[in-house]
Amino acid sequence: MDRHTAALEQDALTSFLADGSYERHVRRIRRKNGARRAALLDALSKTLGGSVTVAGADAGLHVVIWLNHVPRKREAELRARADAAGIGIYPISPLYDPNLDRPDRVGLVMGYAALDERSIADGVRRLSVIIRELEASGSRQRGRVSPAP
Repeated sequence: MDRHTAALEQDALTSFLADGSYERHVRRIRRKNGARRAALLDALSKTLGGSVTVAGADAGLHVVIWLNHVPRKREAELRARADAAGIGIYPISPLYDPNLDRPDRVGLVMGYAALDERSIADGVRRLSVIIRELEASGSRQRGRVSPAP
């Protein structure tokens, strides 16, 4: 039906669909991504607990987390520290219309589909150290000391 897609690729896709290979592939990937999502949510809960609010955990290949105690003005610092530690983070702020109100805390889009469960847990653990440091320095700036994790 498509004049722009080569016939060979169309035939391969037809075979993939007809013999059930595509359906098996989708089921296998759903299981793997379900395990990865569970690993991410478990790591967030165990390492950051009430320091984060998780949104959108039931769909897609990512979740959004809001850092409850890190103000939006410290987003660039968080990103720089994460980059220096070799942790890829994706702030949610570019997804907001700058003319609209948005939360006054850092939000991150956390993808998990390209990582294995061990890498997810390690990345969240390493990120949690940076987040705790930012929370502690913010508390000191306000004249309070955060409780030890």
